[in-house]
Amino acid sequence: MVKLTQEQVDTFHREGLLCVENFLLSEQVQTLKQRAQDLLDNFDVSTHPKTQFRTNENDHIGDQYFFDSADKVSFFFDVDAFDEAGNLLWPKQRAINKLGHGLHMHEPVFREVTFDDLVKDVARALDFKDPRVLQSMCIFKQPDEVKGGERDNAVPPHTDAWFLYTEPQSALGFWFALEDCDEQNGCLSYNPGSHKTFPIKKRFAKVDGGDKGCNFVDVPNDEPIPEDDPAAYKPVPCKAGSLVLIHNLVLHKSEKNRLSKSRYVYAFHVIDGVAKYDEKNWLQVPPCKEGGQEFSKLYEETKEMP
Repeated sequence: MVKLTQEQVDTFHREGLLCVENFLLSEQVQTLKQRAQDLLDNFDVSTHPKTQFRTNENDHIGDQYFFDSADKVSFFFDVDAFDEAGNLLWPKQRAINKLGHGLHMHEPVFREVTFDDLVKDVARALDFKDPRVLQSMCIFKQPDEVKGGERDNAVPPHTDAWFLYTEPQSALGFWFALEDCDEQNGCLSYNPGSHKTFPIKKRFAKVDGGDKGCNFVDVPNDEPIPEDDPAAYKPVPCKAGSLVLIHNLVLHKSEKNRLSKSRYVYAFHVIDGVAKYDEKNWLQVPPCKEGGQEFSKLYEETKEMP
């Protein structure tokens, strides 16, 4: 692992995203990837409610399995994982889009990386007062196998503040490449500086306390929204072991995996405990309607300051 320089901190604040190469040791990358593969191999499909992870705005509503995943290790299928009869089209290992959201709570190898001292140093360098780990997950862009065309695993432009809403906005994404990422297998891309120019106008919120799932609701904001120019997006190809830091308001996306090799990622999000986090957010720990905020402290500042 490597420590952030002041130049890198400045780049993050200016661009809204920062790629740090060689943040993880190769041994750490292999350990995380192997554990993710073990979880996929040992996954019992027969008892699963077939919940899919959807990124299209009109489809992303959530169910009880989704809500309950906040403090568990749960599995979410790709949108194209099943045929019309509900049968898997792919081997189970190639049908899962994501597993999460409590890997840092239940899986020692993921917890070790999440709470590493240099991760804590990143939070300090970015002026977090009381950083809390909300969610952790493995994200899989599965290979484009020959089944009638490309698999539907593109993620459209979005900001993390839509899904992890705090007042003021404080979410920070830690995105670790466990395999090499490029423009052919769905690397991240982002709109540089958009965290400074695109106001937040909506958030992903519970409907009737979650009884009707989740949907996007308006956030009062009179600031004008500039046009999101697709040509402004900058790809972020990176090697396995790289860390990509993602500002809560920067617009980012990823394209389809067009290759016959996968793209595995470990990611988690941190918010500042001094910010307001309300019960309308889908993610509550423990899962509940009233609002559970028993999030893991990244560090106790009074005990760990040098």
